[in-house]
Amino acid sequence: MSWSDAIEAMENGKTVRHEYFTREEWFEMRNGRLFAEDGCPMDGWYRNEDWQKTGWSIVGNQ
Repeated sequence: MSWSDAIEAMENGKTVRHEYFTREEWFEMRNGRLFAEDGCPMDGWYRNEDWQKTGWSIVGNQ
């Protein structure tokens, strides 16, 4: 799915992973902010690079 689809999924409580992430890496949204699996804020992570625009999926059976 696209980055905008991933944002919408996270706004609806889902966690997402990019196809280039490892199985242990994912993003979630809390209070409108993006966080990595280790709890680190990821503000500014998205830089509109081509590889970031697609390749997203929802983690697990959420």
